[in-house]
Amino acid sequence: MTEHEIPALLGRYRPHTLIGRGGEARVFRATDEILDREVAIKVYRAGGEEEMQQYRREQGALARLSHHGIVSLIDAGIDYSSLDDPRPFLVMELVSGTDLQTAIAQRPLTVREIAEIAYDVSEALEYVHANGVVHRDIKPSNIMLVSYGTTSFRARARITDFGIASGIAGPEPDESGATTGTAAYLSPEQASREHATPASDVYSLGLVLLECFTRTVTFPGTAVESALARLRADPPIPSGLPGDWTALLTAMTARDPATRPDFAALTAAFRDAVISSEPVPASAAPATSPIIEPEVVQADSGVSAE
Repeated sequence: MTEHEIPALLGRYRPHTLIGRGGEARVFRATDEILDREVAIKVYRAGGEEEMQQYRREQGALARLSHHGIVSLIDAGIDYSSLDDPRPFLVMELVSGTDLQTAIAQRPLTVREIAEIAYDVSEALEYVHANGVVHRDIKPSNIMLVSYGTTSFRARARITDFGIASGIAGPEPDESGATTGTAAYLSPEQASREHATPASDVYSLGLVLLECFTRTVTFPGTAVESALARLRADPPIPSGLPGDWTALLTAMTARDPATRPDFAALTAAFRDAVISSEPVPASAAPATSPIIEPEVVQADSGVSAE
């Protein structure tokens, strides 16, 4: 089937290039044929009840959010071209850049770059929480570093993928007892199957920023091993980080969510870090990972590896 034979979703959005895939969906570069612009379309792999719930959850979260630090929702619908297999989809803003996971793998980030990423994400999450949403899956691959094609503006960090977002006071998206989220970046309360709060996003971002300095995943291993490790030990924060970074990351990754700073305080701290930081490579030694004790791992923990 050629590009022009692919049905245009909602009569206007024509997918043509696969640009990403995950456990629940594929993302296509597409053309909005009415406005003559490129967009991204996230198409769920199936239209079963579980997929429809995730689609409605992500659509609902994004529909109430409008911020320069979040990849924007443009449109949404369900593809009924195959009546036996309807596929829900989201039409998103198409951004140019790379994700943070790829950037970390490619080269050491400078202290200033880390501070700028921290400021951008913190400011966006402060807004997200103020609008009653908890992201619940902050990780490097869900942070895009977006280039605007000029030499006078730095790349900006923007948050993507609200597929498992929840309301601050609402029920968890998965009420079956399983822990949803990415094991390596879960907060201790998420790993314990407790309700996620804004403090959970603080913890996850703390692990992401620590990884920016060390270029090492703090809690590696299987999904169960990774999730349980943070219940027994705090992440090792290198003592020689520049400025206030050691204290900031230690506070963000405290096991007790009540003692973590909120994003209003963190945004101000990261703004100061941008001002005071130098554009030199971060030189912290890699952190060692907590020792996993296999005998305490429970096979039915229900942690998602995605």
